[in-house]
Amino acid sequence: MGHPRRTLLAVGLLLAVVSVAGCDLHRQSPPRASKGVLDLRGWDFTRDGPVELAGEFEFYWGRHIDPGQVDRAARGAAFVTLPGYWNGQRVDGETLPGEGFATYRLTVLVAPSRIPLALQVREVSTAYRLFVDGELLAAAGEVGTTAETSVPEYLPQVAGFKLASGRIDILLQVSNFHHRRGGPWDVVTLGAERDILKLHERMRLFDFFLLGGIFIMTLYHLMLFLSRRQYRATLLYGIFCLLIALRLLTTDARYLLHMLGTIDWSVLVKLQYLSFYLAVPVFCLFLRLIFPEFPERLVRTVVVLCGLFSAVVVFTPVRIFSHTLTPFEVATLGLIAYVVWKIASLAAQHRVEATVFLLGLIVLCLAVVNDMLYVERIIRTGFYTPFGLLFFIVSQAFLTSFRLLKAFTVVEERSLELRDTLESLKQEVLDRIRIEAALRESEEKYRTILNSIQEGYYEADLSGNLTFFNDSLCGILGYPREAMLGMNNRQYMTPEAARRVYDTFTRVFNTGEPAKAFDWEVIASDGSRKTVEASVTLMRGARGAPIGFRGVVRDITERRRAEEQAKLHQQQLMQAGKMAALGVLVSGMAHEINNPNNFIMLNAPILRAAWESALPILDEYHRENGDFLMGGMRFSELREQMPKLLAGVSQGAERIKQIVANLKHYVRGDTGGPDQLVEVNAVITSAVSLISNVIKNATDHFAVDLATDLPPVRGSFQRLEQVILNLIQNACQALPDRTRGLFIATETEAGGAGVRVAIRDEGAGIRAADLPRVREPFFTTKADSGGIGLGLSISSRIVEELRGSMQFSSEPGSGTTVTLHLPSAARPEVAAGPASDVDERSVP
Repeated sequence: MGHPRRTLLAVGLLLAVVSVAGCDLHRQSPPRASKGVLDLRGWDFTRDGPVELAGEFEFYWGRHIDPGQVDRAARGAAFVTLPGYWNGQRVDGETLPGEGFATYRLTVLVAPSRIPLALQVREVSTAYRLFVDGELLAAAGEVGTTAETSVPEYLPQVAGFKLASGRIDILLQVSNFHHRRGGPWDVVTLGAERDILKLHERMRLFDFFLLGGIFIMTLYHLMLFLSRRQYRATLLYGIFCLLIALRLLTTDARYLLHMLGTIDWSVLVKLQYLSFYLAVPVFCLFLRLIFPEFPERLVRTVVVLCGLFSAVVVFTPVRIFSHTLTPFEVATLGLIAYVVWKIASLAAQHRVEATVFLLGLIVLCLAVVNDMLYVERIIRTGFYTPFGLLFFIVSQAFLTSFRLLKAFTVVEERSLELRDTLESLKQEVLDRIRIEAALRESEEKYRTILNSIQEGYYEADLSGNLTFFNDSLCGILGYPREAMLGMNNRQYMTPEAARRVYDTFTRVFNTGEPAKAFDWEVIASDGSRKTVEASVTLMRGARGAPIGFRGVVRDITERRRAEEQAKLHQQQLMQAGKMAALGVLVSGMAHEINNPNNFIMLNAPILRAAWESALPILDEYHRENGDFLMGGMRFSELREQMPKLLAGVSQGAERIKQIVANLKHYVRGDTGGPDQLVEVNAVITSAVSLISNVIKNATDHFAVDLATDLPPVRGSFQRLEQVILNLIQNACQALPDRTRGLFIATETEAGGAGVRVAIRDEGAGIRAADLPRVREPFFTTKADSGGIGLGLSISSRIVEELRGSMQFSSEPGSGTTVTLHLPSAARPEVAAGPASDVDERSVP
């Protein structure tokens, strides 16, 4: 307990010395003004020095009295005490607000003297004009009667004048419409001009000395932070010193005005408040880093509250945010009390750092409290925060030196320990070198074995990043070894495969059981896709904890392609069998349909002749007996409709005959061989005839535009017809409703080199991701409706056998266009398709 007591005793003695040093024991107390008159006739400015003009001043609220109007206005004067704000003063039964304007007057009686005198004016809120013996001696801002006519300004200054008589008439016009408090905040000092200037210069030199010392410490701590960024306490302490320096520049003598020449008054006041509001949270953060025992929640609360106060300062005018000063000062006093108590409790635990910090903190806190009380005009001292900060900086320098000394001691102790440890490590290093040589030899054998096998071998960490692999795996994926090292499995897999691999690795990790022979798809460096078969085993470290995965990878792309090719051939054989069965069925159906259709075709002309023969008789009967019913219809209507009905019967029979002929021709097989000359228009006409019913059910907008004089192509009529049928059927299935159209067109390519066939639909279109795969066997987007994905694959192969090409262009939502390019051939004979009654322009 003795150590803390000695510390507190030293603090008390220091404060006593500072208090005595700030007092002048030999100086007599200056007189005070009474009823607007200050009698200094017994005061010798040369011997007694300057005097503060304090006491009762004449006060004219809401009036700006000019020097020539003083005598007439003297009867209506009130009296107020200066220095002090006019807020809360009662004049004529009225409590004065902060905003307004007024005139102060003081008559000073002095002994006659030829010594030049001067007035030192420091704080007047917020604009003033100073007259001495009727002459304008000093001014700051623009004095006005409204907020629009008044311009605020802080301008501490010294104004000299010569004494004309034993009476000095001082008149001070003040206006304030921009701050919560109005009037002279600080005393006006009167004295010999030489003494006033010396006093002013001495104060300025001392302030700049403090400012320079604080700024140097700011740079010192910031440089410490730059050299060792992990120690953030130096950064916070440097910012704290910088904020205190800023407050010194924006308070009291307002040195920032002299440094910048001109600065907006509201900006100056905002900087003054922000330097206080931001210094508190910065200091709390600094304390938190130095003493982790400080509650983090309290520090966060202080930071948030100070941030809110600072936001009010930034985004509101002075007359609003100046009201936040008093509650902030009260909260700061409570925070100071808590901080001192907390540091004192730590110092009581015989912690040297806390004791030294407490000594500097008490002096700093007392200086801060003094400044707050001085701003509120509760005491009349001055701004002493820079003094307190200077003392606090010295204490922190001592604390830093103590920490460095302690660190040096620890370093010496650790050096001795390291020297002993080094000797014991030498033998261990030699043993480790021998072991590493053996390991390298074993590893070389291991690598040789792995690189000699055809299967890929891999090791990966728990995140799926490759840590080791052999040359075979590089060959499978196509990446160089440098690029694969550290590569994640998602970088060479499709999203679907990555999900499957993740699920497999997770199962192996959770169960510890290896996964054997599961396959997935990988993407090689050239963009090609390969199918691999792999195994996965969990790797464990020395302590049994999982550290990664290992396994073997085998490329089964060719095997999978052969399996799919075999499946395709099987599907084609099944399709061929179905087509053969369908041919037999169609042949039987054609025979059965042709017999009754022949009766219709033979009897329809007889019925037409009978009607034409009976028509004169029926007309005569109609003229004699009027209209009559015939077959449930009136004769007048039947006479008009009967020829159309009989013609429709004949046309329908011919249509049935044509469809049957087309079906028989389609299933007949390649009668002309694969090298016949084919008319493309005839192929399209035959295909449209076969699938006309599907077209009618799919769309109301179908058109065929067949160019004339097309050159023939060489190939198989039936196989080319199969391609056209498949493309038209796909287009019909893509139409969402009957309002969408389907269009077919042919044209001769440039120079007669070939024939171009375009089949365009206005259907759903094909996704960009699916477009490259439409020719792949078994790829289908219509699996739910029975599609097996062989139509376009077979059609594409047929076109390639004809030495042509098939191109797709599609836009989802707008439709698809399939363009066939077929090379032309010589035309000695042409394999024509079956006759058709389909119009070349449209299908009804």
